[in-house]
Formats: sequence, structure tokens, C-alpha cells
Amino acid sequence: GVGISVHGHFRVATERTLFAMPETAIGLFPDVGGGYFLPRLSGKVGYYLALTGFRLKGRDVLKAGIATHFVESEKLPALEKDLTALKSPSTENIADLLNSYQAQ
Repeated sequence: GVGISVHGHFRVATERTLFAMPETAIGLFPDVGGGYFLPRLSGKVGYYLALTGFRLKGRDVLKAGIATHFVESEKLPALEKDLTALKSPSTENIADLLNSYQAQ
């Protein structure tokens, strides 16, 4: 799922998010999607994740640059309601709404 979804414009993580490339834990290499985006993460974190199979949780997914926003899971129903209520959902409107929900 990550190899496809990571290319979306907005990627929301919560405290329940678990990011993993489980195939690397059994000696395989990341799928084609992972092979594309992992080396493009800042620093060497992508290489580390690809080589070790280390799992990121919650806010670390945002810090690694995989998620674009962090929202507490209890706020997701309200966020979904506000997203569907947008009259003309532009990139800017969605970004503003996500920023308003983003936990500091």
C-alpha cells in the first residue's frame, strides 16, 4: 500500500500509524514503489528503512517525510466531515484544513 499511497499529495498519519516495509525483514528488497521513494527521503532514513525493515510509528512517519500531516486519531471523523463539506476542494483549501487539524 505505501508504494502507491506515498505518491499522494496529502498523507495523514496518526498516533496509530505504523509504517513498515516488511519484505525487507525477511531478506527481500522493497517493492518498486518503495524502491523509488525511499532513497528520495531526506538524509539517509530511506536507506536505513530499506536495509533494516525498521518500523516507524506515529509522529516519526511525519518526521521522516513520509506523511505530510499528523492528526490525532480522535479528530479523524471531524476531519472527514470537514473535508467532504468543502464546496470547492482545491489543493490550497485541503492544505489549510489539514493544517488546522494538525497536532503540534
